[in-house]
Amino acid sequence: MDASEPTVPPTVVVRRLPRLPNGPGEDPSAIALPTKYRDLRLHALRTSPEAFASSYEVESQWGLDRTVARLSNPQAAHFIATLADSDTSGTSNNNDENALRSQQWVGFIALLGPTKSRSESSAKVSAAHDPFAQMQATGLSNNLVRTSEQATTSRPPQTGTLSYHIGAVFVDPGVRKAGVGKALVEAALTEAETQGHERKASAFECTIHVDTYNDAAIRLYQKVGFVVVGEETYAQQTVAPAMSGSRVIERVAFLMELTRARQ
Repeated sequence: MDASEPTVPPTVVVRRLPRLPNGPGEDPSAIALPTKYRDLRLHALRTSPEAFASSYEVESQWGLDRTVARLSNPQAAHFIATLADSDTSGTSNNNDENALRSQQWVGFIALLGPTKSRSESSAKVSAAHDPFAQMQATGLSNNLVRTSEQATTSRPPQTGTLSYHIGAVFVDPGVRKAGVGKALVEAALTEAETQGHERKASAFECTIHVDTYNDAAIRLYQKVGFVVVGEETYAQQTVAPAMSGSRVIERVAFLMELTRARQ
């Protein structure tokens, strides 16, 4: 294995999901991956509700079309951690759809972008809203409080810098503390770096939200180079609005940012 590749337990492989160019239609084989992704997403919301701004009660009401829209988004790259047989884990292709269909999924991450960087562009996304939509927006979140010297200092526009956001991070409790989360994050950052080289960008920057109490996740992101640049109070919708008993939970998230110059 090349030294630049993510280090993962020998039975776990990080694979990129193929993008759905026009949606899967009604072909049973074509809807297999969106269905599997939706099942894992709902499992994540059930087992780790504290890790998401959304909730199982909300998303279990959604149809498969929502998942298809995410997986066909041209500004999103989705990576899946799969359990692989020990004799194939070192040789499986990252885009092997057969393996994606047959193997157990134990984690996921989404890289959103790129957008052209502007001054203060790291504040474009908000923990209170769907980052798929926020990456297309301009301006700052009204709730964002810049907290560090890096965040409060006026930074000039970085010409040629691409901006990304990481969202939808989950590792199944059964494989945590085994390097899977780090491998998923590194896969996303490697994709951003690759896109930057292809576009001849001078650098790329990447943001991520993490709740202030989630010490393990904060340490993980710090190890790969993220720093805290702000924090935001937001409300988690715990029950679908149309359902009785709808309520929200107020939470506080750090905005973390990483910037890498082109080598």
